[in-house]
Amino acid sequence: MNKVEKRSYGVDVSSFQGTDLSSMARSGAKFAIVKTSEGLDYRNPKAQAQVESAKANNMMTMDYHYARFSNDPNLAVQEGNYAVSSAKLVGIEPGSYLACDYEQGSGNETGGNSEDNTTAILKFLDTIVSAGYEPLLYSGAALMKNKINAARILEKYPNCLWVAAYPYKGATNTADFNYFPSMEGVAIWQFTDNWRGMDVDGNINLLELETNSSVSQPVKVPVESTSWIDTFGDKWVKEDGTFITDRPINLRKGAKLTSNIITTLPAGSVIKYDAYSRHDGYVWIRQPREDDQYGYLVCRQGNTPWGTFK
Repeated sequence: MNKVEKRSYGVDVSSFQGTDLSSMARSGAKFAIVKTSEGLDYRNPKAQAQVESAKANNMMTMDYHYARFSNDPNLAVQEGNYAVSSAKLVGIEPGSYLACDYEQGSGNETGGNSEDNTTAILKFLDTIVSAGYEPLLYSGAALMKNKINAARILEKYPNCLWVAAYPYKGATNTADFNYFPSMEGVAIWQFTDNWRGMDVDGNINLLELETNSSVSQPVKVPVESTSWIDTFGDKWVKEDGTFITDRPINLRKGAKLTSNIITTLPAGSVIKYDAYSRHDGYVWIRQPREDDQYGYLVCRQGNTPWGTFK
C-alpha cells in the first residue's frame, strides 16, 4: 500500500509486541510504524518479522528510531546513518516514512536548551532525508511545545509531526478529537497506548500518507553480517559514513592505542568509514584502504567527538 487516506487508524510496535500484526489489521489498522533501532547499538530483534507481517497484511509500513543523541548534532548524524542502515536491513525502503522518536529517558536527555535540541533533531532528519526517506518527528505534546522549536522543524519539513497525547486511560477504540492537542503540522496523532485492548499504541493520521516505495510484498533482505567480534574481543557494527577530523588524529593498523601508526591525519581530513566500535572509553571507526586493508582511528573519546559526521 502506497497511500493511506486521512483519518485512518494505525499502530506502532516494538519488541514489546508480537510479530503477527494480522489481528491489528483485522481491527482496522491501515499502517504500522515498527521500531527498528535505538541509539547506536540496538536493533529490534522482532523488526524483520513485524515488517513482513505488516506488509503481508497490506498495511503501509514505516519505522522509527529511538534517539539517544540528546542535543549533540554530531551524534545525531551518526544515529541518522544507523537508523537508515537499520531500516534497510528489515526491508523499509527509501521513500518510506522514518521517524525520529525524541523523548526523555533511555539515555536521551531533553532538558537542555530547546534550540540546541532542535538543531540536533534537524541534523538527524537531514541525514535520513538525504538517504531518501520521508521524515517524521515523534514526541509527547508537552515536550514538543516546550523543549523543541516545532516551527523550525516545520519550516524545513512541513507536516512531519507525530504527536502523542492521551485523553483517556485504559483501552481506547477511537480518537476523540475534542481532546486533540492544538498544534500545527501534525501528520499523525498517537491517542492511546492500548488501542482496542490489544496493548499496542493507537494512532490516527490527520493527513493523507503517501510513499514512493513499493511495500505491497514482504522484502527479503539478503543475509549479511551487521556486527561481529574482532580478535581483541571488541564488537564492531557495520555502518557507512563520513567523518571530518577537527584535530590531528593517528590512523592506526588496529583499533588500539598501542597499534602501529600508519600516519597522522591533519585536522580537516575527510574519512570514509564502513564500521564503528565502542571500547576502552573510545569510539573507533574503520577506514577501507587498498588491497582489502583497513585503517582505524578514534572519532570520539567518551561523549566528546573529535570531529563532525556527515
